[in-house]
Amino acid sequence: MDKPLVTIEYKTANGNKICVEVSTSVKELLEQSDRQIRSQRRQDRRHLDSKPLTVEYMESTLLSEYEDTANLLDRMERDTRLHKAIGKLTEIQRRRLYLHFFRGLSYKQIARLENVNSRAVAYSITQALTALKKLNVK
Repeated sequence: MDKPLVTIEYKTANGNKICVEVSTSVKELLEQSDRQIRSQRRQDRRHLDSKPLTVEYMESTLLSEYEDTANLLDRMERDTRLHKAIGKLTEIQRRRLYLHFFRGLSYKQIARLENVNSRAVAYSITQALTALKKLNVK
């Protein structure tokens, strides 16, 4: 959780600019997604010559691009809130959440690693999830 944050800037569909602080790994993931979206758009433009330019086709193409951007911005905002909320948890709760949800370890496996009872692991994960819900992270 002590990774340095970088600020990235996005332009919304209506022209507003949004600045978001994310970790470098999230920034790299977003840049990769952006490259894939741009590549797909280039391919779509190449095939545009072979398709008739109807109003329905143009609306569906433009709408999907805005939806991609909107979904990306929503996900970035949610990830930022989640990152901040997780930072407010205790070290034990953060570690156990990580091991359980990101590494896929069971409560028993975590308990063995930490030499504690599996009920203690379950309790701290439940408390962490409750705290995240109170912080309205969805």
